Amino acid sequence: MTRPPSADRFDARSAETLERALADVEAYRTWRAFDPGRGAPIDARFRALPALTKQLMNIHAPGAFVEPGRSMDQALRDGEIELVSTSGTTEDKIRNIWYQPWWDASERASWALNAHARAVASGTHREALLANPLNVGVRSETPLPFEQRLLARFLYLNELVDPLSWPDSHYQRMLDELARFQPAILEGNPSLLSRLARWVNHAGARPFRPALIAMTYEYPSLLHRRHLQAAFDAPLMSSYGSTEAAYVFVECEHGRLHQNVASCRVDFLPFRAELASASIGKLLVTTFDNPWRVLIRFDPGDLGRLAEAPCPCGRTEGLTLSSIEGRAINLTLTPDGRVVTQADVDRRLAEVEGLDEYQLLQTDRRSYTLGVVSDRGAPQVAAEAERALVELYGPGAQVTVTRASGFGPEVSGKYRLVKAQFPIDANTFIDPSFRPPLPAEARVQSEAP
Repeated sequence: MTRPPSADRFDARSAETLERALADVEAYRTWRAFDPGRGAPIDARFRALPALTKQLMNIHAPGAFVEPGRSMDQALRDGEIELVSTSGTTEDKIRNIWYQPWWDASERASWALNAHARAVASGTHREALLANPLNVGVRSETPLPFEQRLLARFLYLNELVDPLSWPDSHYQRMLDELARFQPAILEGNPSLLSRLARWVNHAGARPFRPALIAMTYEYPSLLHRRHLQAAFDAPLMSSYGSTEAAYVFVECEHGRLHQNVASCRVDFLPFRAELASASIGKLLVTTFDNPWRVLIRFDPGDLGRLAEAPCPCGRTEGLTLSSIEGRAINLTLTPDGRVVTQADVDRRLAEVEGLDEYQLLQTDRRSYTLGVVSDRGAPQVAAEAERALVELYGPGAQVTVTRASGFGPEVSGKYRLVKAQFPIDANTFIDPSFRPPLPAEARVQSEAP
């Protein structure tokens, strides 16, 4: 079968990015020994390289990822770039060079992957954002007026960090401002969008209907989708990316996630078949065209599930995922050691009628504690949720279900719906033939006392 020209162009772009990084970018100096060379297929060359973890990135200064011939100090003085830090725990925080033109180009390319976004995203369209201000927007301990949360074509609906403390007046203000601003796109943390949607559904309100609701920043639960659909009856789109890698996958109008090939390369590291489905694996991202932050095989810590059939939308370039399976740090295990992803848990619990929120904690190899929020207060919700998890985790699983009034975000401002109290190293689940080697600086770090 003849390869399409677009695949050849993509491979050439991958090769050009790789060769420039290995030859000229300081952070990859020790990686050159892993490269089998230009005579090898491009996929084999990438597969032979280490993964760029966040811990490894923190070993290097931001300037180590800059293409040669550029002055970071001068660019900072000129306002061409900024230094920003990502949110998260101490080990997940990264100091990044932010280059707005590159980010904007990645975002524009991503709009083409969804018919609804393509129809309304012009670059001058209005967007309202509902996010935790720890991640994006304007932070304040007290409410701020509309004008102080309006930046060009963006309206930040929320300035308060703790969503558990939002009064009814805050929800009503957000609805009033949506009606006043009339954004083409409503974007935000799915957990916070879900909170607004549930308030709308309880109040019987009739909110402004945007042309598209984009869920980003954190894992979009099927429960979040259900609440949003009931409240707004608008098309939903999941957008997956990161501060470091920009827009990586975007959900099309048929519910599949397509790689943003104009902006990045993605390598898929499948899990071992005896521990999980081979269609599940880690995602490593190589970014294109950012001279201020050259990322090769960057590991954002997320898992994907490959689509098993062609997408009805007809897109075939790059990888197509049926789902983002959640973060590697949100993996849990069955009592016999098989991998359970956050999405596995979510799909099962989404079948429990009346469940509005949940948080699952695996405390040891056999014990699981599930907190549930149900606005209906139905006593059968706990029993059905327990039954769903026992079926998922199998014989020997001991599930305890407790009722809760709500759950707060992590210190990062984002929600973790599923987590284990003991360490789980996702790298041990990767098929050994795909497992990345360790570069010299990572080996030194791991051997340090």
